Amino acid sequence: MHLRIAPDRQVTPSACDHCGSEHLRICGFLNSEHGAFAVYYASLYDHGGVHEAYVDVVMDDVWNDSPLDPSPNRTTFGCRVGPVEGAPAPACSLVQAARFHEGDPFYGDRLDRDRALPHPWLPLFWETMDHLLEHEPDVHAHVYCVNAAPQKN
Repeated sequence: MHLRIAPDRQVTPSACDHCGSEHLRICGFLNSEHGAFAVYYASLYDHGGVHEAYVDVVMDDVWNDSPLDPSPNRTTFGCRVGPVEGAPAPACSLVQAARFHEGDPFYGDRLDRDRALPHPWLPLFWETMDHLLEHEPDVHAHVYCVNAAPQKN
């Protein structure tokens, strides 16, 4: 599959719910060679020099003209990307998807780790995460600490 990040992504500074520090929230669309593929939300945090990202990827087998109207198969995966003890590089760990959006039908089935592991779309999710980590400029810079200062667009 060939993924592309749509150029009209939104980057919004926000305040951390826990400590009040500024972080970036990025929303964007991913397309494949077949058209609309997924929506991603990435929140980039720096807590005491620990760079981590929480990413939700909303996937659907049918994207209507109005993407806010989910189809029955709409599914959201979530992961944390950041340092893990004993690992030389940042790692991805499955977490509760769309944790702060319970009840919002846009996200469809919000998977936790136990439900994500056997899901048939999990390989597509990991392929999507690999693409975001390599090609989403703010996510890449933040996770790999390349010019990691928050950018305001």
